Amino acid sequence: MVQLNSIKLKVKEGLVEDSRKGIIRMNREDMELLGLDTGQFVNIKGKRNTVAKVYPSFNAIYGMPLIQMDGIIRRNAGTGIDDIVTISKAEVKTARKIMLSPIDTFFKPKEDDKKEIRNMLKGIPMISDDELSLMIFGHNEVGFYVSGTAPSGPVKIDEKTDLIFVEGELGDVRARVTYEDIGGLNKEVKKIREIVELPFKYPSIFKKLGFEAPKGILLYGPPGTGKTLIAKAIASETKAHFIHVNGPEIINKFYGESEAKIREIFKEAKSRAPSIIFLDELDSIAPRREYVHGEVEKRVVAQLLALMDGLESRGQVVVIGATNIPDSLDPALRRAGRFDKEIAIMPPDKKGRFKILQIHTKGMPLDEDVKLEELADITYGFVGSDLSALCKEAGMIALRNILSKVGLDEILPPFKVSMDNFIEALREIQPSSTREYCTEVPDVKWENIGGLEEVKDTLKTLIELPLHDLNLCKEYNFTLPKGILLTGPSGSGKTLLAKAAGNSTKANFITISGLTLASHGMGEAEKVLHDIFIKAKQSSPCILFFDEIDAICSYRSNSANNLSDRLISRLILEFDNLEKSNEVIVLAATNRINLIDPVLLREGRFEYILEIPLPNVDEREAILKIHSQKLPISESVDFRQLAENTKGMTGAELATLCHKSSFIALTQAMKIGLKIKIDDKIFNQAIAEVNHKKKFEEVIAPK
Repeated sequence: MVQLNSIKLKVKEGLVEDSRKGIIRMNREDMELLGLDTGQFVNIKGKRNTVAKVYPSFNAIYGMPLIQMDGIIRRNAGTGIDDIVTISKAEVKTARKIMLSPIDTFFKPKEDDKKEIRNMLKGIPMISDDELSLMIFGHNEVGFYVSGTAPSGPVKIDEKTDLIFVEGELGDVRARVTYEDIGGLNKEVKKIREIVELPFKYPSIFKKLGFEAPKGILLYGPPGTGKTLIAKAIASETKAHFIHVNGPEIINKFYGESEAKIREIFKEAKSRAPSIIFLDELDSIAPRREYVHGEVEKRVVAQLLALMDGLESRGQVVVIGATNIPDSLDPALRRAGRFDKEIAIMPPDKKGRFKILQIHTKGMPLDEDVKLEELADITYGFVGSDLSALCKEAGMIALRNILSKVGLDEILPPFKVSMDNFIEALREIQPSSTREYCTEVPDVKWENIGGLEEVKDTLKTLIELPLHDLNLCKEYNFTLPKGILLTGPSGSGKTLLAKAAGNSTKANFITISGLTLASHGMGEAEKVLHDIFIKAKQSSPCILFFDEIDAICSYRSNSANNLSDRLISRLILEFDNLEKSNEVIVLAATNRINLIDPVLLREGRFEYILEIPLPNVDEREAILKIHSQKLPISESVDFRQLAENTKGMTGAELATLCHKSSFIALTQAMKIGLKIKIDDKIFNQAIAEVNHKKKFEEVIAPK
């Protein structure tokens, strides 16, 4: 094969695991053309020169001559994604001295930091005027400029290299967030890049085609999903002038000041075009005018509308707005010509969570037992900020464990963050997307429920299988049902079955009480129900459990203002809006199915109705054994005979029976001062008390 001195390649995003390590990846064929082996150094020429280590790309991902590099290397080479760079072999010397200038004013490196920084930079090639980004313990990301090297030219650091920290000019202090720092949002970032970068790079093409590129993007989604992070990455990656505006900063109590501030922002953006204006918390400055009483907000909205498509062209100015409550924005903003594109930034799926965990743990000393795939699997409903908090909490737990073994004044020994630290951190960090509602993975397991084997098997097939065995379900075109209704006598185990289903799937489990909905006023209850379904979709896969659903969904009346009627109508609408891909399943329980409105029982709503019967003798024996596991039971107790003596009892009554037996034995033991085991006599006494209570309930029950 003929070897070349240089080759031109198209730039693509780098891998998360290569970020901040001075690594680029090329196809093996291109490496062979340049005579390169894995780990050798290359010169990268864009608008300026830089150096990096080369590794082969995985499976020639893009199938054409491409180079993968992270945002720091792209910035050092003066290039961007989809640009062309020239690659050639580089000769890199070992540096005697390196002069580093901290970019951030808050970071004042000490003599103790030299060793840590030297170890982190060991083997990374660099050249004067390069920018470096390091995750130093005790700090967030810290940036340096390479102010000078001895010898000059491309160099690398070893343990003998002398690091000299000098104060220099701050230069470009824009956020160093790159596209590699955004996990799980590849499609969304690609859309935004097309809208923002293409018109800036190729304005002549749009003129030839005879249409203007979109001038506004609205990013919406739950808090913590990465809307502001995307804007920071665009600011860091693009060469456009970037203006970050926090919504509340605009509002001023003096007449006309707020509008003047917005005009100044647009004037600056136009004068320094191409520009990007990022309006964070847009709902705070552009609320619906019909619901706002203050004049300031109305004038600000009107001014913003005028600036976004006034008589004068905005030129090369793109406006990006971010909000987590898009419905509260003034509708006039959400038409073509203003915010042309609306992009939902939703909570990540399992693959997205894995990528985010990779990003937030890349600077952490992880133990070998840490399985990020398993963590991604059990963090349903976690958004990016939750996963970031989880990693920080795990690190703090590991640090606290070390500090408890050494004194505060002692030097900290090397330590690693283990899987146990992450599991402990999971108890502290709650998913923000469902924080308003009681959401957790229940602790009830299938084996904690005696009997009901047929119902348990049915629930496993209906709920577990579509979430855990996708390939088998695809083969039979089987999807999650929208709704399952559990019906049966009070105390027969409906709630336990629902919780066990939630535990086995490890999905988010939200319990909704009919009383909670009914306690809200007219109109408010329907909104709360709607919000619950939105939260469930955002934190999917999710199980919504309506206990005692007959309290809110009984037969509709002729009254137009009946709360139950309105809730039924809302629930029907939410069922119809659920798609099979939402991975949201509605579980409900009732002991009075005759009160449920029939419209909820048709296909597409509660598709499966599972009747929970009273336990038979075998099931009663199993239930009694489960609830007696931790009791001091006499060896003479005949559970089979007890099961026959408790005919007609529900699972809840059998649990009460065991509790009463424990109470009777405890009372007797206290009287005589000796330990007493629970025997048949005590159980029979407890059975008599439970039966007496049942008869009393039947007497006072309304006819």
